[in-house]
Amino acid sequence: MRQGASGKKYKALFSVILLYLLFIISDDDGKIQPEDLESYRAELSVWVEDNLEDLREEQNNRKKVIRDVCDKYKVNQHVPPGEQPKAILPLKLENEDYTFLKGINWQYIYHAKHQSIVWCKVPKAGSSTWTYNFLKLAGQTTNSTKIHKLLRDYYPKVEDRKALKEDFKFMVVRHPFERLLSAYRDKLEDLSRDMDAREGYYHNMYGKHIVAQYRDKSDRNLTNVLEPTWREFVEYIITTPANKFDEHWMPIWMLCSPCIVRYNVISKMETFAEDTQFTLEEAGLDNILEVEWKHRTGTGGSSDTIMDYYSQLTTAEVAELFHKYRLDFELYEYNPEPYFEIAKQDNP
Repeated sequence: MRQGASGKKYKALFSVILLYLLFIISDDDGKIQPEDLESYRAELSVWVEDNLEDLREEQNNRKKVIRDVCDKYKVNQHVPPGEQPKAILPLKLENEDYTFLKGINWQYIYHAKHQSIVWCKVPKAGSSTWTYNFLKLAGQTTNSTKIHKLLRDYYPKVEDRKALKEDFKFMVVRHPFERLLSAYRDKLEDLSRDMDAREGYYHNMYGKHIVAQYRDKSDRNLTNVLEPTWREFVEYIITTPANKFDEHWMPIWMLCSPCIVRYNVISKMETFAEDTQFTLEEAGLDNILEVEWKHRTGTGGSSDTIMDYYSQLTTAEVAELFHKYRLDFELYEYNPEPYFEIAKQDNP
């Protein structure tokens, strides 16, 4: 997917800030040094204010791409129940998947009424940071590891269409393949981690079933391995309907209804600090909240990590994964080509 001049200009604008973050305020372990954080925040705020016009132009471009993709597939075209528009048939969506495009998934909508702000929560895309922020808006500050469970206590699920029309709305997206890998590493790769954090929830719900269904029993190297391997997880993703997925690897379009909800800001993990500061200023929250970095647990996608995992896959498997998340790639302008280059060539 080709990047327009506006996107290139935007990247050039925030590159200095990004380099500052990586090389000035981070130590050898990638942790932000507290003594430099306030200085960084101040510089970030000034930078965003100085570049508001370009940031707004970038947001307009992101929103236009979403509208164009939704129009391309005739998402809002009226069709009889149980049918899909002809334009969308190449995506090969299950009818149950298609219903996610036609309606609003209120399960992931959080409405801070007093601040007139709506957030669609996308797990593995800045969700811990914004959960912390929304709890702070509710007057709750906590060091609990159960912040995601606490969130609905203060923001009960309410189907408020008026808020979706009138209030400030935003979401955060991430490269589909990086998000998928992060979900696997965080939830399924390490059983001891799952036991400590969640009493084995993901192993019991998914891990052991993936192993039972997709493991080659003749592979002696995996005899005593309880967790699903990366390739087993990928096979599960490829062969399972998306509507059966856990939220951490469910496509973003199924979570946030982008063809129905017109978001004011589409933030990206690749530009998270800049986009977050921009969101705070546009929503009038810059005097209440600050740019934070939460849940830095090392399950993200450095270039070396991405290479390690995706080089285990064949180009055919990457193609199947791309098809599964194709709509996210198109809606949010992500490029799958580097992952095809990393993958193993298929046997002739």
